[in-house]
Formats: sequence, structure tokens, C-alpha cells
Amino acid sequence: GARELFMVVSASWWASAARQLRLVVAALVVLVAVDGTAADLHAQTTVAAPAADSFPHARHAKVACLSCHGTGDQHGRVTIERPRGCQSCHHQNPAPDKCATCHRADRYGAAKPMTVTVSVPGRAPAPRTVMFVHARHASRPCTECHSTPVTMAPAPTKAACNDCHTEHHAVGRECTACHQLANPSAAHTPAALTHQGCDACHTPRIIAALTPTRQLCGACHVDKTRNHYLAGECTQCHFQASPAQYKAKLTKPPV
Repeated sequence: GARELFMVVSASWWASAARQLRLVVAALVVLVAVDGTAADLHAQTTVAAPAADSFPHARHAKVACLSCHGTGDQHGRVTIERPRGCQSCHHQNPAPDKCATCHRADRYGAAKPMTVTVSVPGRAPAPRTVMFVHARHASRPCTECHSTPVTMAPAPTKAACNDCHTEHHAVGRECTACHQLANPSAAHTPAALTHQGCDACHTPRIIAALTPTRQLCGACHVDKTRNHYLAGECTQCHFQASPAQYKAKLTKPPV
């Protein structure tokens, strides 16, 4: 009777309690696993956080977003590439005094090797490498040389340098800034006549304006101008004449 009934009810209660306990334990395991996964995801998200946007959006607030970004399935994707994409807007009508707003001196401060072609009568044109230094041209508007639409590349006549640098005979002109030859004597033979009749090859108008001062001699004799009688004029000792007296021989036919 009663005892058997009590035993059956008690066993049933304990079985139900055990099932509930197992469900609670299983739920706790799931919660711990989910919480751990969330923590891992949070950690991954933190590590993979994108870098701060370096593009000055505030300056472009008046420009339509679709000018640079895609839409539809390409929503948000940048559709332009630097530098051409930026140039398409910023180089349409550049102000001569605004270039430094984007172009910083630390990016173009180093001397840039440029190839120019030197031509003299009776000789084949010869390429020469000269070092272009922006800092020496800071007084000139950028657009005076950079005039090609969109790319703003220097015009061919400007890139050749002689479009501006025609005054070879100007006082204090640094000849070696443009005229650099590893072996000047190889281009001027015979050596005995090197210093006379220069107008036989070079433009007579320019040669007639030159005065053979120490500055001019240094275009070829670089080592001498640095450590050889720094206060002296070369022609005084080497030609027994002052620069003004020897000037006449530059346009005199070789003998």
C-alpha cells in the first residue's frame, strides 16, 4: 500500500528534480560559452579597429558624396584614386598662391634630377642632368612653370630651364648649378685652345657677354675654386691678364 505509493512518488520527484538540475547546468554551460564567444568577438573587434580617417571630410562638405563614393551595392566605396582623382578637382583652376595648402615643402624639398638638352652649333644635342631645387624658385608662382591642365606638369619649354635662364653672364651666376661635366676637357679639344674662340661653338651673343671671372672658370675647374687661392682671379696668373682684358679672346678665332 501506502509505503509502495510513497516510494513511487518519491522516485518520480527525484527523477524530475534531476532532469531540471541537468537543464539548469546545461543552460549555464551555454551562457558561459556564449559569453566567452562574445568576449572573443569584442577582443577581435578591438584589435581590428580601423585607423582614424585621415581625409579632411569637413573641407569637402559642399561636395556631393557621390563625387567620390559609390552607391547601391558599392555603397560607401571610394571611387577615385590619388593623385589623379584629387587633381580632377583641385587642378581645374589652381590659384598660384594656394599650392602649398596641399603640397608641403617636406615632399618636394629635395633636389630633383632633371634632364635638359644642350645644343651648340656643329655638335649633336647632348643630354645633361641638372639638379632642380624648388627652394631657389620660391619667389616665382608655381603656375608659371606648372601649367599643364589637370596634371600640372611643367610645360616642355619650362622643363628645359633655358626658357627662364638666359642670362648666363649675370653677376654671381653659379655656373656649376647647370653645367656639370665629369671631364670638361673631353668636350673641349684641343686643350691649348679651350679658352679661346668659344663663340665658334657657342652662341656668339652669349659668349660676348661673358667675362672670365673666377666664377666662370669654376664651371669646369670646380676643385680649384674651392681650395686654390680663394681670393684670386684665375686669369691674372694663368693668362697674365685681368678678366676684362682676357674677355676679348673668348670671341677671337683660335690661332
